[in-house]
Amino acid sequence: MGRIEESVEIDAPIEVVYRAWTERESLPACMRGGADRGAAATEVVALDRIAWTGGADGQSGVVTFHRTGEAGELGTRVMLQLDTEPHGLWDHLVEGLGFTDRHVIDELAAFKAYVEENRPGLAA
Repeated sequence: MGRIEESVEIDAPIEVVYRAWTERESLPACMRGGADRGAAATEVVALDRIAWTGGADGQSGVVTFHRTGEAGELGTRVMLQLDTEPHGLWDHLVEGLGFTDRHVIDELAAFKAYVEENRPGLAA
């Protein structure tokens, strides 16, 4: 089993970031795949954490949301812990070479850009 731990700081209020994470359209692709394959939430604490397990790919994990900055500054740190279960030689090779980690980093960066550019859930 492999474990990936990554975080990203997003220049948006925690409410906006959490809402974006829970919307299927803006969810990072590495998370959407698990949901499409039968992963199920095991714990949901609004504005704090979401944990999931299962699915055909054996993926499980937890994402936590943390307010950052001083009073009056709006920011959120998203911390992701993803456990993967590689199957077969190809999956082990991909994970061993760090491609899975890189994919998660890229997806978190894309999520950050989406939230900061669109501010989903906020009136314009």
